[in-house]
Amino acid sequence: MTRAFSRLLAPILAQVIALGLFPATATAQDFSLRSEIGAAFNWATPSALDTALGFASRQTWQGQARLMWRADAGALQLEFAATIGAAKGDDVLYRTAIAPFLPPQPPASLFDLTYASINGDKAIGATLDRAIVSWSSENLVLKLGRQAITWGEGLVFHPGDIIAPFAPNATDTSYKPGVEMLYGQYLLASGADIQAIWVPRPAVPGGAIDPNASTFALRGAFQAGALDLALMSARDRADLVASLALAGPLGDASWKAEYVGWQLASGAYRPSWLLNLSNFATIGTVNLSYFAEYFHNGFGVAPGTALDALAPDLLKRLGTGQVFLPGRDYLALGAALQLNPDLSMTPSALVSLNDSSALLSLGLDLSLGDNTNITFNLSQPTGATGTSFGGLETSAGSGIFAPPPRSVSLKMIHFF
Repeated sequence: MTRAFSRLLAPILAQVIALGLFPATATAQDFSLRSEIGAAFNWATPSALDTALGFASRQTWQGQARLMWRADAGALQLEFAATIGAAKGDDVLYRTAIAPFLPPQPPASLFDLTYASINGDKAIGATLDRAIVSWSSENLVLKLGRQAITWGEGLVFHPGDIIAPFAPNATDTSYKPGVEMLYGQYLLASGADIQAIWVPRPAVPGGAIDPNASTFALRGAFQAGALDLALMSARDRADLVASLALAGPLGDASWKAEYVGWQLASGAYRPSWLLNLSNFATIGTVNLSYFAEYFHNGFGVAPGTALDALAPDLLKRLGTGQVFLPGRDYLALGAALQLNPDLSMTPSALVSLNDSSALLSLGLDLSLGDNTNITFNLSQPTGATGTSFGGLETSAGSGIFAPPPRSVSLKMIHFF
């Protein structure tokens, strides 16, 4: 355990030492803590891979605390955030059982800043996902360290967000995973800005930085009349990618569109695009926001393709976490209803337009005060076997499928 914690703390100490010029007494400091405790329940169909592995149902209790510290001293800023957690239940065993069936996952970042200890159905872990030193002036921002960035115009699908995007069915998007990154932003007098990032990675865990495993990207955002425009160009894990994003008003509503083209090292070209529309309304005393988003997945395969027959370029993007679904065309529908000042409801649906399967979900958020919330989430897949959400067959003729399970989660979140 000592060696594991040394591997976790060494990169942190290295960054702190490297930042020795940061004043010992900053002009402003802030410390906060986010804690949560809850339970998750999952149920698989009889023909599901989960059932074949012995997990027809799963019950897991878990707790987590995220500690956040930030200090400012003039143009300099230092930020750290670490998460510690514990879990007990079937999910701990399930992660090990399902691992051989998942696409290979190359290193997401330069350092492995995670410690985990598993004993049967119990697990404890800690991870550092923010360790940033920043310097800013009126027009320039520079950041070095473990941090997060979000690009793109998607509300549910995120083809233009090439660094650790959230999954379309993610229920907790409070904090995005951080990666080692050098980030720069230059603000123009017109309000436009140019951002550049370098995300160094090794090809294998613990290896040297490999340009063919790293990401270099440049993005510019500006306005043209009533339109917001953004252009992005990048080299990501030896592939080239470029995107064009547009956004503007449509009456009282707003729309966004994005085109993302991947030129793969293999010579193949994989274009993805999305279009969404969102609006607000009031029904009686209920405030309502709603949206619809169409997404074409350029890496998608034909309906009914078995998992062991997925294309290599799709498997690569599934492994890097940049693509989450195997199909080609999807529609996302969702709404947020503020039923009263303390209670909100968020129904949503992800629909595969190629095979008519869907993933339906319902979220509830109850505020118990300024610092405490209770969240409830229900997810239900629908569709025949062999479909995106009914479950693709693991191997042609196997009779074993891999659909998402029906799931329920309940959490209490408290901020200090």
